[in-house]
Amino acid sequence: MTLKTHKISVPQGVGILVSALLGSGVFIIPAIAAQISGSWSLLAWAIMGILIVPIVFTFAQLGKFYPNAGGTAYFVQQAFGERSARLVSWMFIWVVALGSPVITMTAANFLQNALIYWHFISPQMDLRLEISIVILLFLLMINLLGLKTAAIIQSLLSLVIVSTLLFASIDSQLSYPVELPDTAFNISHIALSATFILWCFLGIEAITHIADDFKHPERDFPLTIFIGITITLIVYGVISVSLLQMGFYGGQENNLNSVVHLVESSLGNKGYLLVNLVGFCTCFISISLYFVGFSRLLQSMAQQQQIYRNFQHTNKHNVAYLGLSLAILLCFIVLLITHMIHLPIDTLIANANGLFILIYLAAAIAGVKLLKGKGKWIAGFASLTCFILFLALGREMIFALLLVLGLAGYYAVIYQANNRIKLD
Repeated sequence: MTLKTHKISVPQGVGILVSALLGSGVFIIPAIAAQISGSWSLLAWAIMGILIVPIVFTFAQLGKFYPNAGGTAYFVQQAFGERSARLVSWMFIWVVALGSPVITMTAANFLQNALIYWHFISPQMDLRLEISIVILLFLLMINLLGLKTAAIIQSLLSLVIVSTLLFASIDSQLSYPVELPDTAFNISHIALSATFILWCFLGIEAITHIADDFKHPERDFPLTIFIGITITLIVYGVISVSLLQMGFYGGQENNLNSVVHLVESSLGNKGYLLVNLVGFCTCFISISLYFVGFSRLLQSMAQQQQIYRNFQHTNKHNVAYLGLSLAILLCFIVLLITHMIHLPIDTLIANANGLFILIYLAAAIAGVKLLKGKGKWIAGFASLTCFILFLALGREMIFALLLVLGLAGYYAVIYQANNRIKLD
């Protein structure tokens, strides 16, 4: 069954959206947000839920009037030209380089917990880097064979993990007094928490590609967005309350294992093993989709002669193998650097978020130029939202700004000079 031949209903759309929004973020972001702003992180979740709406609808309108596999890069190209589109494409490449190691390390953490539970390795051993490398090699092997993970598997895994987490969260709230930590109000900390929460909504524009597949798009699509975001925020909110209540956050190790400890406190050893295994599978699927999308982006760029043309070549299984290999190589390099200099995971998340904020800002500004009527006003509000998030990230935006300035300088000077030489 495909979405093109069978119109989808609101419940089906909500299921797809909620599954996409939870991903790997449900395992670590609530703890990071709690660490930054304590009890006020709940306000950050509510604020982010409101701010993300205009961004989603801007992508929906752009996808409706400018459908193209290039996505954001194509929107920017239509509004500002090919050079700007290339810059956005390269920012996407860096997002994958920074974001994929986070998900890979999270998956490795879950698998290591399961191996310790089964007594395959000692609790004193930390083999997450080695496990991450094995995961990457396995991902390379199965994706080169063209094996695809059915979306229904991801939805079922998400259903299992969400049900488990909600049960454990509600159980802890019923079993213990709900006493949240007394945290001083700090607007900068709340704003920073909101930017980390953005990680949970990255890729939300993907739902816009199926907007026309609803039975009644104009009515069903906005309803799906509203219901899906509301359910997601409730899930994250309930989990956040329990983490704050139980104190399962603070520091990278506690944040990585926050939901594991939450489930273990409610369901015991069986729950501990369940959340680790399902968490590993969910992260594994997410990172696999990450790499497949990255390889297709490079394939598209090669077809448009934006990068080395061999990246458009595929093997007999129709897999863009050079792009896939490069994605895994970049992830491996960042993992090694992170391990050697002890770079915190939340720093990688912040840098990836910084790039995504700039990408979303570029799309929103393109929407102001390309869209008409109500869509133009929504795109303007989305631009303002992205700019506010840009300011909220503070010094964590430095990497994104330096990268953009470097890329812009390259295209303005070196790339332009090379083009003149070719023309001469």
